[in-house]
Parts: sequence; structure tokens; C-alpha cells
Amino acid sequence: MRAFMMFAWVMLFAATGYTLFHITFQVEALETELSRLNDQILDEQEAVHVLEAEWSYLNRPERIEKLSGLLLPMLERMQPEQVMRLEDLPRRAPEDDGLPAISSTDPDGGAEALPASLKSSEGER
Repeated sequence: MRAFMMFAWVMLFAATGYTLFHITFQVEALETELSRLNDQILDEQEAVHVLEAEWSYLNRPERIEKLSGLLLPMLERMQPEQVMRLEDLPRRAPEDDGLPAISSTDPDGGAEALPASLKSSEGER
């Protein structure tokens, strides 16, 4: 009986030692991965900072104005008379888009307003 207890204690210590050894290596591997990910995050943040600086540089109003003059010579500056209030715009007739108006009391939910290509595919379903 004494030998069995001694064997059980030795096996318990061996299992505990192996478990601690294994956990230690897992923790070290996770710390290495965390360090790698933190370095990657810093690299990405630096890249974002560089891109934001480049975006600010490329969107300077004087640069855009110069490029528009070179690449779009037919465009001119907007004149104050060209600006209108929304209320001053003429109203469009409700059926100018070529589709019939859909009423809210329509029993089939406005199916007659579907284009012919959609109506034919619905009948095939």
C-alpha cells in the first residue's frame, strides 16, 4: 500500500510538473503573438497616419483648382446667379418618370407599375 501511495504522489508531481511546463510554453507563445500583433497595429497606425497626411496634401484647394484648370478647361467658376433656392426650382409633374402613379388603396400593391420584364418573370415563379 505504501508503494502505491508513493507511486501516486510521484505521478501527481510528474503530471503537475508537465502541466506547468506546458502552460509556461503556451503563455510564452501567446506573449510572442501579442507582441507581434502590437507591432503590426503600430505599423498600421503609422500607415494610416501617412495616408491621412497624403490625403490632406492632395486635397489642398489651390492644387485642386490648378488641376481643374488643366484637366477641365471648359469649366468656369460658378457665378452667383447660378445658385438657386430649392423652393425656386420648378416642380416636376408626378408622372414625368414614365411609370404610372401607385395608389395606397391598390389591392395588389402596385403590381401594374412593374416593368414588363419583371411581370413576365413573376408569372414564371
